Amino acid sequence: MTRSDSDAFGPRPWPQPRLVSALSRGRVMAGIAAAWLALCATASAQDAPGAAPGAAAGENAWDKAGCLQCHGASGEGGNGGEFPAGPSLRKTRLDRAALAETISCGLPGTQMPSWLEGAYTARSCYGFPAGPPPAEVTATPVLSAGEIEALVDYLMAKIVGR
Repeated sequence: MTRSDSDAFGPRPWPQPRLVSALSRGRVMAGIAAAWLALCATASAQDAPGAAPGAAAGENAWDKAGCLQCHGASGEGGNGGEFPAGPSLRKTRLDRAALAETISCGLPGTQMPSWLEGAYTARSCYGFPAGPPPAEVTATPVLSAGEIEALVDYLMAKIVGR
């Protein structure tokens, strides 16, 4: 054992650090930090098994239904053009249940379509008995109930009130 491998408290179980090993430790620590950040980002973008749908699933539903075409890329409200000008979801006063019902069943008398598979026919909407949707509702059944729940989670977390 060399003199640098011991001190007043006795021998050290490792050799005295050197500049090269300090640089190596720094690279290893940077690699660990980068891996940790990547793991955290992946975990937050994916849903844990058995967990409520998360932001990734909600954002996928947003894209699948093409919400941005009427409500804007970040829910600020559409400006018309090729698609109807939808209201700002950032300023909406609808609560979670009202958002889910509006997305699922559309909004009679407006250009907001129903997105839920089976809206009106398999599931009652706005108190209407199950059957064909009212003439003033455009049915665009592309989302499942789970996708709508994930979309509402996404809206509440990332858009409404922001």
